[in-house]
Amino acid sequence: MNKIYALLSLFVASFFFAQNSQLYYYGQFLDPKGKAQNFLKVYNKNGGIYEMTDEKGFAVIAAKPSDTLVWNGGKDRLVIRSYGLEELKTILQRRIRKETVKNIYTKDYDNLVSYKQEADPYSVENAETALSKDSDRYLLTVRKIRQKNDTVYKIKQQYPQNLLIGGSFTSSFEVKSRNAISETQGRFVQGRSDNGMLVWRGPETNEMFSFGPNIVELGFNNQSYEYDVNGKLVPLSDGIFPAKAYRNDLFKTMVGFSNQLKINVVVKKGYYETLRLSVDLGQHKDPMYFNDQVTVTSNVKARANANIKGYALNAAFAYDENMATDANRTGLFNRMYRNALLTPISFSNEQSILLPNGSQRSYSRFADNPLFLSERLNKYNYRSNSSRFSFDLSRTFGKFKLNLSQSYENDRYLNSDLYKPSTSGFTNGIHNARTQHNTLLQSNILGNYSFGNYDFKNIFGFNFILNDQKSEVFNSLTNIESRYQRTSQDYLFNYSFELHGTDIEIGSNVGNSFYISNTSKKNIYWLPKANAYIRFDDIFDWSDFNVRASGAYTEMSSEPQLTNSYSFYATTLLKAENSGLYFPADEAVTFNGLSNTGVKEWKTGLRLDAGPKISIEGEYFNRGIFNDVFPVYENNRLQLKNLADHTYKGYEFNFSFNRLRIGSHFFSTQKVSFYKYRDVAGRVESGYNNLAVAGFSDVYKTLTQGQVLGAVMGSYWERTADGQLIIDASGYPQKAAGMKIIADPTPDFIMKFNHHFIFKRLTLDIDWEWKKGGQLWNGTEAVLDYYGRSRTSGDQRDIKNYIFAGINANGNTNETAVDFYDPGRDVLQNRWSRYGYSGVAEAYIQKADYVRISNISLSANLPVNQIKTSLVLTFYVGNILLWQANTGADPNQNFYDQENGRGLDFFNLPSFRTFGCMVSFKF
Repeated sequence: MNKIYALLSLFVASFFFAQNSQLYYYGQFLDPKGKAQNFLKVYNKNGGIYEMTDEKGFAVIAAKPSDTLVWNGGKDRLVIRSYGLEELKTILQRRIRKETVKNIYTKDYDNLVSYKQEADPYSVENAETALSKDSDRYLLTVRKIRQKNDTVYKIKQQYPQNLLIGGSFTSSFEVKSRNAISETQGRFVQGRSDNGMLVWRGPETNEMFSFGPNIVELGFNNQSYEYDVNGKLVPLSDGIFPAKAYRNDLFKTMVGFSNQLKINVVVKKGYYETLRLSVDLGQHKDPMYFNDQVTVTSNVKARANANIKGYALNAAFAYDENMATDANRTGLFNRMYRNALLTPISFSNEQSILLPNGSQRSYSRFADNPLFLSERLNKYNYRSNSSRFSFDLSRTFGKFKLNLSQSYENDRYLNSDLYKPSTSGFTNGIHNARTQHNTLLQSNILGNYSFGNYDFKNIFGFNFILNDQKSEVFNSLTNIESRYQRTSQDYLFNYSFELHGTDIEIGSNVGNSFYISNTSKKNIYWLPKANAYIRFDDIFDWSDFNVRASGAYTEMSSEPQLTNSYSFYATTLLKAENSGLYFPADEAVTFNGLSNTGVKEWKTGLRLDAGPKISIEGEYFNRGIFNDVFPVYENNRLQLKNLADHTYKGYEFNFSFNRLRIGSHFFSTQKVSFYKYRDVAGRVESGYNNLAVAGFSDVYKTLTQGQVLGAVMGSYWERTADGQLIIDASGYPQKAAGMKIIADPTPDFIMKFNHHFIFKRLTLDIDWEWKKGGQLWNGTEAVLDYYGRSRTSGDQRDIKNYIFAGINANGNTNETAVDFYDPGRDVLQNRWSRYGYSGVAEAYIQKADYVRISNISLSANLPVNQIKTSLVLTFYVGNILLWQANTGADPNQNFYDQENGRGLDFFNLPSFRTFGCMVSFKF
C-alpha cells in the first residue's frame, strides 16, 4: 500500500510540473488607433495559436523565448524575450485581487434577527450626502451619477481637457555658386584676317568673330573712345601699355535666406484630440542665376481639425505670393548667358551699358550687353499669388464611412516681358504683359462600406470627383485674350478584399472608372483596373523572412491641362542662328474637341524581406499611351492635336539595409535604387512623322515612328556605305544634305544611393547618383566654335597641314592637307566657321553621363529640456561634386527650361552648388 501511495505522489508531482512547464506571456494589446478592444486576435506565429483580448485589451498566450506575436493584421509585432515569460499560476495570482473575507450583509438578514445590528459605516444609508474634491482623488473625472436601484449607481466619466501649444521656428541661409560652364579661350581678340594679317576690329565695326590677333601683341592707346575708357587696341610698341583680357563672368556668388514659423494649438480631452489648430508663416529669398536677380516667396497656411460628436472636420487655407526680378519665360537668362560667353576678351561689359547717344553699349549691334538686358524698369517683373481653401467632413456609420470634401483654388500670374530699344533683334524694343487667371472648384464624395473581420475583410468603395476649371490668358503684344473652361466628372467604383492566414496574406482590388468632360471629343465609360498581391511570412520558419508578389493592370484617360502654356513651342519656328528673335506670345487656340489620351499600364513587382533589416524589391512596368497630344503650328496658329501613340516601359530595383549596427550608439541605413526606361513612338498620324517637339527648326527633338520619343534630329556628315567620312575638294569632311536622327537622350540606367548614419544625436546623410548613357547636342559649343570663342578654337587654330581621315570624291584615301585657320583666306573658310552658325549637328553630339553628389547634410539634435523642446542644427551642401562626360552645363539642365527639353544644350544655364546652414527650434 505504501508503494501505491509513493507512486501516486510521484505521479501528482510529475503532473504538477508538467502543467507548469509551459510558460505564458501576459500583456495589453491595442488596436491601430491605440485603443483597447474586445476580441482582438493575437497570434503566436511560431506556435500557430491565437488568443482573444478582453475589453481592456489584455490577453494571456502560451509562448516560448524568441516567439513572435502579431496583431492588427500583422501591422504590430512583438518578439518575446525570456524575461517576459511567466508561469500561468503567477500571472493569475497577480491578476486576482487579494482581499480578506468580509461578512455578508443584506436587508433580508435584518428581518430575520430580533436584535439591532451595529450600523455599517460603509453602507449607502450611512454614506455622506455631499461630495467634495477631497472625497476621492478620481472625483474630478465624474461627470454624472445616476441611481439605477437601491444598491447600484451608474457613473459617467468626464475627461479632463488640456490646452497644448507647440511649434517650431526654422531659419536658414545658403550660398550659391555655379557649376561648370563651357570653357572659352582667353587669348584672341575681336577681329578677323585681312590681306593675310590678323587685325583687331572694334565694336563700331559690328564684328562678331574673335578670330583676331593674340592680345599679348596689342595695347591700349589711351585715346578717347566711346567703347573703352582705355582707348583702342593698337600693335604693342614703346610707350603703349600692354592690354589685358577682360573677364565678363556673369555669374556671381549669391546668398539667400529662409524663415519659417509653425505654431500648433491642441485641445485634448483625456488622451484624444478634440481640436487642433496650426498656422505656418514663411518667407524665402532665393537668388536666381545672376547677382541682381532674386525671387521672394511669402506664404501663410492655416489648418483646423476637429472631432465633434463623431464627425471629423478638417479645414485648410493657404496663400502664397511670389515675386521675381524676372522670369525666364522668353529665354531672357539664356540670352544673357549667350552674350556673356560670346563677348570678346577685348571688350568689357561692365564699363558702361549705354553709349552717349542712349543706345546700348555692346561689342556689336548684332549682340547684347548682358548687363543692359538685366537692367529693369520695375523691381519685380514677375508676380504670382495663389489662394487655396479646402473643407473636409467625414463620419463613420457602423461599417460605412462617408467623406465629403470641397476645395477652391484661385491663381493669378503676371509676366512683364521686356526688351528695351536697341536690343539685338528688337531695334525698337518689345514688350508683352502676359496675365493669367486660373480657378479650380473641386468637389469630392467618397464612400466605403466594409464588412468581415481580420481573417477576411471586404471593402466596397465609390468616389465621385467634380472639377470645374477655368483659365483666362491675355497677351498685350497680340491683344488676344484666350479663355478656356472645362467641367469634368470622374466616377470610380472599387471592390477590394484582404485575406489573412497564419503566414499568408492575400489582397486584391478591382474597379472601373468613368470620365466625362465637356472638352473631350468622346466620354469614356470603360476604364477598368485590377491589382492583386500575395505575401508569405516567415518562410522556412525564418523570422521576418517575407516575400510579397504583386501585379496590376490600369486603364486611365486624361486631357492636357488647361493651365499649361504651349507658347514655348515657338522656338521650333526659328533656326538656331535666329534664336535672338524668340519672344513667345502665342497661346493654344483651344483645348476642345480633342480625343482623350488613353493609358494602359501593366505592372508586376516582387519584394523580399530578409529579416527586419534587409529588403529587396523590383518592379517592371509597361505603359502604353494612345492619342497623345502635341502642339503644332498650322496656318500660323498654335494648335493641339492627337498625333501619336508611344510606349513607356522599364524596370526599377531597390535595396535597403536598415539599422546596421556599426558600433556603440552608431547605426547606418543604406539604400540603392536602379532605374531603366525607354519611351518609343509607335503610330504617328500621317503627315506628322519627324515632327519637332522641342528645339529649333534645324536641330530638334523629334516625334518619329519606331524611334525613341524625343530623339535628336539634325545635320550629319556624308559617309560611305561602310561608314567612312567623305572629304570634299578643299580637304574638309563633307556635310550631308538633309537631316536625320543623330542622338538618343535616353540613359542606359540611373542609380541612386543614400547613406544614412546616426551616432548618438548626430545624423549624416549622403545622397549621390550615377547616370550611365544617353546623349545630347551641345549647341553651346557649336556656336562658340563658330565665333572663335571656344577653348577648342583657341587651342587648335594654329594647326597646319592636317589631313582628315576619309575618302575623297574619287573613292581614294584623302591626302589633302588643310590649315585650321589660314589668315590668307576668308574667316568663313576656317575649320569652325565653314559649316555655319550651328555647324554640323552630328559633330557636337556628346555623352550625357554624370556622377554627382547631390546632397550631404549633417544634423545635430540638441535637447533644451526634459520635454520636447529641442534645437536642431543642420549643415548641408548640394551638388558639391559633379563629374560629367560632356563639356559645358550640367546635362540635367533643360533647353530653355522646357520640361521636354532634355538632350538639347543651347546655352543651358548651369546648375549650382549650394552651401547652407539651417537652425530649427522646436517647442
